[in-house]
Amino acid sequence: MGQEQRYLTMDIGGTVVKYSIMDRNYKELEYGEEPTQKDPGRFLEQLFAVADRYRGQVDGAGVCIAGFINPVTGENKDFSVGENFRAWNLKKELSERMQVPVVLENDSNCAALGEMAAGAGKGLKDFVLLTIGTGVGGALVMDGRLVRGNHFKAGEAGLALLGRECSGDGQADAESGRYVNAEATSGLVREVSRVAGRQIDGPYVFEHMENPDIHAIYRAWLERIALTAGNLAVMVDPEAVLIGGGICRQERFIRDLRERLYELFPHLGEYTRLEACRSGNLAGRIGALYLLLEEMGVRAV
Repeated sequence: MGQEQRYLTMDIGGTVVKYSIMDRNYKELEYGEEPTQKDPGRFLEQLFAVADRYRGQVDGAGVCIAGFINPVTGENKDFSVGENFRAWNLKKELSERMQVPVVLENDSNCAALGEMAAGAGKGLKDFVLLTIGTGVGGALVMDGRLVRGNHFKAGEAGLALLGRECSGDGQADAESGRYVNAEATSGLVREVSRVAGRQIDGPYVFEHMENPDIHAIYRAWLERIALTAGNLAVMVDPEAVLIGGGICRQERFIRDLRERLYELFPHLGEYTRLEACRSGNLAGRIGALYLLLEEMGVRAV
């Protein structure tokens, strides 16, 4: 192995597995991606194939994945994720396969650390991250350290309930109305697709905001995101709330969310800022590498 240390980083999503070779300054040297295998056996084979490609060429591996991850044992206790994500102890499997140190951590937690190392969280000691993608995830960083919680579920604001669903007259039904929480971008797209009468994508929503039905769906969806972000900020008192996920690239969304957040929680405007994440799709992999370097006692230069 050469003098320059290289590390494999993997961001395992429900749709795509993204992987990079990085140096200790989070510079991406190589990149690849492929569709995530759903079958547990094929899924493990897929990850082994990536690991084998770089075996003997890297000094360690950092992996982020959805779930409630025990970073010490590598166990994933989240039974809401696919069977492929929890069928294997990936920390154990990959470390034995590659014979190098491996860290495994929740994807939102890694995204927060990635932003702290090289994004909108740089220089902050206390901040929260809300990721809006396939699902709504969250993470807490306090005094520059990741807060995981007793069951590795800290910061999962997307699980918070926001009250009962309103009936057609706008009144909450205390008897039969279901409890609601913040929905991911997929929920917004699903509702707009229903109104449009065909399957649409995220950009379509913002391109057709002049449609009153689409605008109403967007504002109701935005309200839940603003409430979730605000409640999280009120509980934790951070310097900033960072918003991650592909939708954070929509400037209108960040502007609308900031405006509604401070309408609902006026006092937050004085001391808690809301910003879009800056590390993009690399945030999770940067965060996984941050944890790996920390465990290995390696510092960025």
